[in-house]
Amino acid sequence: MNAVTLLKQNSLSPPAGQSIVGCKSVVIQDQVFVIVAQLFGGSHIYKFDEDQSRFVKFQDIEVSKISKPNDIEAFQMAGDWFFVIADSSKAGLSTLYRWNDKGFYSHQSLHEWFRDTDAEFVDLDGKAHLILASRSQVPVIYQWNRASQRLVLQGEIPNMEDVVAVKAFSVDAALFLAMTRYIGDSKVLRWSKSAPQLFSEVQALPSRGAMILQPFSFKRRHYLALGSDYTFSRIYVWDADSGSFRRFKEAYIQAPRSFTTVSTDRRDFLFASSFKGSTQIYEHILIDLSL
Repeated sequence: MNAVTLLKQNSLSPPAGQSIVGCKSVVIQDQVFVIVAQLFGGSHIYKFDEDQSRFVKFQDIEVSKISKPNDIEAFQMAGDWFFVIADSSKAGLSTLYRWNDKGFYSHQSLHEWFRDTDAEFVDLDGKAHLILASRSQVPVIYQWNRASQRLVLQGEIPNMEDVVAVKAFSVDAALFLAMTRYIGDSKVLRWSKSAPQLFSEVQALPSRGAMILQPFSFKRRHYLALGSDYTFSRIYVWDADSGSFRRFKEAYIQAPRSFTTVSTDRRDFLFASSFKGSTQIYEHILIDLSL
């Protein structure tokens, strides 16, 4: 018989930042780029210089339409690289950028006046889609149109106002969305090709100051980490029998903002970043209870 737990291993003090709200890496034609979105000082793209063994500035991102970036998401559609910056200001305009062999340039304006909070790229039945979450309306779904080479508004996710983050994940080939709400109920939704609505609710998770509901997996076990600014953060584990997540563990983390997994050949770790304190590191351990 085996038991599983998460053991706290260490804390890290965060380095100083320049109002960075998003950072994504992409590999294009064997070259490594890092896209950085900032609240102040402009947003930039850095390229790894092998001669200097460091990242150097490659391009300033044209952000005349971006007032307050809140998230950045990079992805491929029809073989081309794109990234989108979600704009959370009242006068903002979320913008899609496209790679043209020389750099990334503005390709399409997506969403105006809606205080967008997060963007998530998903593949639905082999078709590229982008979900934009917003503070002022329910999340909307765009689908890539090959003919027009544009993202076209396809629909929305009802009854999910004021979503601050959205994450897609899979369990046993089924596609789910983790929708984070700061106050109220964060929710797990499941995609169904045949349903009248693309996504239907599976489970509600009470949230108290939540900025992130992060799915992750270790050793074929699926988890959700629900951060909280006002109480203990909670880890949920997938229960295949009930088809839902059950509470697994609580952890005290000051204002958690992200959960990231790091695995080596033999060990698995969960890094929990903090807005107010030190980053917490937990190790995923499988305990043999048969001895």
